[in-house]
Amino acid sequence: MGWGLKIRNIVSAKTPNFHRTYAVFHIFMVICGLDFFDDDFMVGTFNTLRFLGPLGSIAIAYYMCIAHIIRYIDDTDSLILSLAAFISGTELVLKITGMVLNRAKGARLIATALNDKSYEDGPMERFIFLKYHKMCRKLMLITLFSYPATALMMLSYPVIAGKLDEYMLPIGYSIPHISHKQQPWYSINYFMISVQTIWLALAFMGLDGPFYIYLCYSTCKLEILKNYVDQIGESDDIEEQRNLMRKIIGIHADILRFLKECSNFFRDIYLAQVLCSIAHICMSLFHVQLKFKNSSYGMLVTNVVKMWIFCYCGELVVTKSNQLSTAMYNNRWYRLWRNQDLKAIQFILANTQTAAGFSVGGFGILSYETFTVIMKTAYSCNAFLHNVMK
Repeated sequence: MGWGLKIRNIVSAKTPNFHRTYAVFHIFMVICGLDFFDDDFMVGTFNTLRFLGPLGSIAIAYYMCIAHIIRYIDDTDSLILSLAAFISGTELVLKITGMVLNRAKGARLIATALNDKSYEDGPMERFIFLKYHKMCRKLMLITLFSYPATALMMLSYPVIAGKLDEYMLPIGYSIPHISHKQQPWYSINYFMISVQTIWLALAFMGLDGPFYIYLCYSTCKLEILKNYVDQIGESDDIEEQRNLMRKIIGIHADILRFLKECSNFFRDIYLAQVLCSIAHICMSLFHVQLKFKNSSYGMLVTNVVKMWIFCYCGELVVTKSNQLSTAMYNNRWYRLWRNQDLKAIQFILANTQTAAGFSVGGFGILSYETFTVIMKTAYSCNAFLHNVMK
């Protein structure tokens, strides 16, 4: 009961804005030197090294992976774990690069979400803001659990499986040109892998935060808009109705602009993430089918859950946008008989037909359909691997 109350307090939203949730993600961004949206990012020697140092270690890890693959090319376990490490590093580098190149846009979007105080307009707005802040904190809790759990599963596997005497490494890379199957090199490699894996988990936790805030903020505004649209035609006060329509037009234009910028910000990032996740799911599933006892279970579950959550979030935006469009059809707009008011209704109706969503490299949007495509593609690649290995 005590733990239940603690978890409930973490998830519960006590404020209608997203400042407290962003503060949690920002801690991990600062720890990893990935605080892109701060004014002092890469300002001064310390901040520059804090960012470039870990990237340099990833570049070194690439070389270690390649050297490990060449040396243990006949060992299927080592080969799969090396490729998994290489793809994880690639995914992180592409994600970091995309966010750095668009950091000004990302900072502007974060500022928009954090500084919006429209929840002060009334109890309905405050209730909806609190609702989506709570949702954002749930997504945060899932993120804070999933990545460290995966890292722990991978790092502890040699211990749990009793493979320490065989000098088994948790991830497939090691210091080149020196055999890790002897002491003290085995312990040195294990420690190095543990540090980099923990840093990788913290980095992914921080980098996922902005997306969740953008998502919850945009769906929050779309739901508020739907409530406004439902009020059209409900009052006989013509001036009140016109003010309401002007408010709807303004907010809808702002949220469409916000969603478009979000989509452009994540366009290439999520294309890279989808491709890397397909590769991860394919290889992890292949490893599980090939050998029951292995350390790929955590990677498999994490990538499937991660892509499902992202696609669920994308589907939520699409659903809220469609609900807004439907609400525009179903309200009592016909009570506004003046020509000027009906033209405003037509304008709002046309605007609500605009498709909304987070683009995946211009090939589609994050949705349940995209998740289905990801899983089908990963399974097809897995079947191809089995046919090649026969």
